[in-house]
Amino acid sequence: MKGVISLLQAIGIWLLIAALSFGVGLIPLAIWAAVVFLGAAERAEKANAILDKTLMTGETVIARAIQHRVFALFRRRTAIAITSSRILTVQRGLLGGFKMADMQWKDLKDVRLEQNILDSICGSNLAFDSLLAGHPGIAVDGVPSDQASAMYAKAQYEEQAWEEKRRVRGLEETRAASGGVMIGGGDGTGGGAGAERMVEEIRKAKELLDSGAVSDAEFQEMKAKILGRA
Repeated sequence: MKGVISLLQAIGIWLLIAALSFGVGLIPLAIWAAVVFLGAAERAEKANAILDKTLMTGETVIARAIQHRVFALFRRRTAIAITSSRILTVQRGLLGGFKMADMQWKDLKDVRLEQNILDSICGSNLAFDSLLAGHPGIAVDGVPSDQASAMYAKAQYEEQAWEEKRRVRGLEETRAASGGVMIGGGDGTGGGAGAERMVEEIRKAKELLDSGAVSDAEFQEMKAKILGRA
């Protein structure tokens, strides 16, 4: 809906200018249209080139997109990408320069996807909330829907993966703070040795999950079996 409103507002403004200026306003309208629409592909390439220059060593782009024009009728469009380590946006100024915003996957709290009406020209809206206090998050409206869906899927995966990592880390910190977990070894080993072996097996299972070798359901089953032997 935001894109449609933006487009209608632009049309209304220019019709009003044209009416009040007895048609003379159509001249700046033509100039504006030429500036906005001509050479759009080349400007998109420049935006992507700027984005590539901001990548860290070893960082790879998983998906990228340029904002639909209807959401940026009086400014340059935003370039957005998701990489192996973060969400990244680049906003270029009308007279040069650019402003970059990013968020590490480990700081992602929530991701939201909203598909607009008139999908072909309005796309979808993406919003990424941050766990960090004071971080405004990242929101980009009018992302082409195919790319937006791919970005949302990746962000969902990272969000769940880091939630699990934080949960496991919390359990480990709680265990450490309590002086370790003493579990009677059902395999004939001492409690301390049995607990250490159990933690090590769970850690190895988690590594398999993180590498993609096993699914979350398989990891939960493996963990349950390990705990069940205690």
